[in-house]
Amino acid sequence: MQGFAESHYYLLVPLVSIVIFLVVMSLILWSLNRRETEQQQDTLYRNVAWAQQQIRLNMLAIQDQVSSLARDTAAKPQDVAHFQNTASELMQNHADIVFMNWLDASQRPRWAAPADSPFASRLQGSAQHPMEDELLVAFRAARDSRRSAYSTLIYDASGASYIVVQVPVLREREFLGTISAVYSVEGLLIHELPQELGDKFKVSFIDTHNNELATTSTRPPLPRDVSYELLLDPPGHSLAVRIYSYPAVGNFVNNTLVWLIAGLSCFVLWSLWSLWRHTRQRFEAQQALFNETSFRRAMENSIVIGMRVLDLQGHITYVNPAFCRMTGWDEPDLMNRAPPYPYWPKDDIHEMQRRIDMTLRGKAPSHGFEIRVQRKDGTIFYARMFVSPLVDAHGRQTGWMSSLTDISEPKRAREELAAAHERFTTVLESLDASVSVLAVDKAELLFANRYYRQLFGTRPEGHLELSGGGELSPTSLDHIDMVDAFAGLPAASLTDTAAETQEIYLPTHQKWFEVRRQYIQWVDGHLAQLQVATDITARRHAEELARQEEERLQFTGRLTTMGEMASSLAHELNQPLAAINNYCMGTAALVRAGRTSPETLLPALEKTSQQAVRAGMIIKRIRAFVKRSEPKRQPSSIYEIVADAVGLAEIEARKRRIRIVTELPAGLPQINVDPVLIEQVLMNLLKNAAEAMHGYTPPPGQRRDPTVRLHVERRDKSIEFQVSDHGPGVDEATIERLFEPFFSTKSDGMGMGLNICRSIIESHHGRLWVENNEIDGVRNGCTFCILLPLESDTTSGSGGGL
Repeated sequence: MQGFAESHYYLLVPLVSIVIFLVVMSLILWSLNRRETEQQQDTLYRNVAWAQQQIRLNMLAIQDQVSSLARDTAAKPQDVAHFQNTASELMQNHADIVFMNWLDASQRPRWAAPADSPFASRLQGSAQHPMEDELLVAFRAARDSRRSAYSTLIYDASGASYIVVQVPVLREREFLGTISAVYSVEGLLIHELPQELGDKFKVSFIDTHNNELATTSTRPPLPRDVSYELLLDPPGHSLAVRIYSYPAVGNFVNNTLVWLIAGLSCFVLWSLWSLWRHTRQRFEAQQALFNETSFRRAMENSIVIGMRVLDLQGHITYVNPAFCRMTGWDEPDLMNRAPPYPYWPKDDIHEMQRRIDMTLRGKAPSHGFEIRVQRKDGTIFYARMFVSPLVDAHGRQTGWMSSLTDISEPKRAREELAAAHERFTTVLESLDASVSVLAVDKAELLFANRYYRQLFGTRPEGHLELSGGGELSPTSLDHIDMVDAFAGLPAASLTDTAAETQEIYLPTHQKWFEVRRQYIQWVDGHLAQLQVATDITARRHAEELARQEEERLQFTGRLTTMGEMASSLAHELNQPLAAINNYCMGTAALVRAGRTSPETLLPALEKTSQQAVRAGMIIKRIRAFVKRSEPKRQPSSIYEIVADAVGLAEIEARKRRIRIVTELPAGLPQINVDPVLIEQVLMNLLKNAAEAMHGYTPPPGQRRDPTVRLHVERRDKSIEFQVSDHGPGVDEATIERLFEPFFSTKSDGMGMGLNICRSIIESHHGRLWVENNEIDGVRNGCTFCILLPLESDTTSGSGGGL
């Protein structure tokens, strides 16, 4: 053993040296490769920054020319010919611009160049054909900020991508509309990218989803290609430029050295391994000889079963150490002893003598004896003894070999198991729930407790009826399908699955049951179905009453909100009605004066219609908001929910001279909610924010900002709504109690609004919380946050009601 350890040590020294050499060479090669990669990355960064700068400068130059055209258009009257000539000249100088037009403040087209472009119908808006969301966001951004705004990417029928810049047309501070210029993304890459950069690298434009919009090379990128990308600003939020470098030619000398070093190292390792294997084989042969000599002695000393040998007359001729440990008697005390043996209990001497006589006559049972054994200290334990003939090498019987096994612990476990089974059966029989086990391969009821027998007797059809199948017979089609479905599957693959829960109504008993089912492996190894059915009729009735009460409370909250806004609603409706009256009186005056013509009457009639539509929309929103209906979840547009909520809340906010600003990104998905309930929550939060800011005087040094902001954004698989104000905020002592029922920070508040809002959001599996806004450590209003999942569980509950 020592010789093998020393040879193993000598073999380890060259092995460690070779490993260290390989590690050092690998670190050197890795460092050189890393330095080359960093240089390549640095070159890519400089080139992509240059490309980004050139394209940005060209786009800013084009934007300045479009802004100049907008200023000329606003400064003095122009005709369509002058606009088209100027636009055509600009498009000739910049081939990446494919279309230009002028939209007035109502999104109606004035002039376009060229007029027959397919973009002429897309870059305009009307009540019948509203402008696309991407273009509408850019139009509103240019209108609100009075600065140029870029849209996100738009696509034509062939899949080509474009970007639209909206340049506002302003006369002093009056917004007259926008001049739109449509950029071709592919044209930007062709005409605005320096030619020498496109010859050296593959340059591509990509969107936010990593889709390639335009490229200078059709060669597909390879995994080993190095790339770098930067956002293009403007527009920045939807377009980036990426540069790929082509792989460099490999270094033949370096590669040859690497393979040569690796080959020599492998050869030396193989030589060392061969020497080590030869040395180990010699050591294993020596160790086998040593193990063979000590095997029998170790077996006798380590076996846990007591072994005893009797001669043909019943004398003990051999006992192993385990037998002595079990009985407590030493080997000299037992050798050559005849019956009765010292480990026989005094009360069992006659029974033990009868059994030893049976053994000596060769009539011992094959399954052995269960006996009691008395230790030397007088304690008793239970054991099982097996007896077999002892035959020598010549085939003659020389005695009897007995094996003794202590079964005290298994016997005690069996007794405890029987007692536990009796207790378990007592508990199952006392349950007020139905417990049953049904065999899958045949309609046989394996177990049923007392409650099950009271409902269905001993029929297996009750188990199937609680499974939702109604009254089924053992040979019914549903049962046969279930057996076929699980035929051939291992039981373990079904018993590992979690239990499924289902609520079942039994018309025959007029009760609701919560049924839990799971496939188990029965004691005989066959697959069975365990089913526990609990009576939940009272709970279902209570839940239905609670849901109805919550629905009435939500409806009352909407009515209360409308009552508080009654004066504001009347004022809001009075404006369009007064405008309609004035337009009608003016039209009547023109008719009486005889100065009627389609050109003079049509504008007045159109404005009258617009005011009537405005009044109708206000009434429609109020009716939809206060209309009592069953909560119903459905795929709903976030834009429509926000528009309706802001439309109602803006009435109250305008009365208090508070402005509501919405921030909605384009491309938001639909959300599965009850739109009326979510609109109720948003309107309540907007109304509370306006009330908190009304009459509030900020601390000295803090600017008053009478604006409520509604911000919406997508977070992974959720949608977050944020309602922010610049009011006094919420005290830290009351921020945790703000959503409690009947708790209010307002003198005339009922304390139920925020509690209803949180109940509505939680019924949609969402969250509602509040945070204080701080600027330089000073409280500046608060923000109410709503987080709603995009994929809500529509199978539970009633679709949003409480």
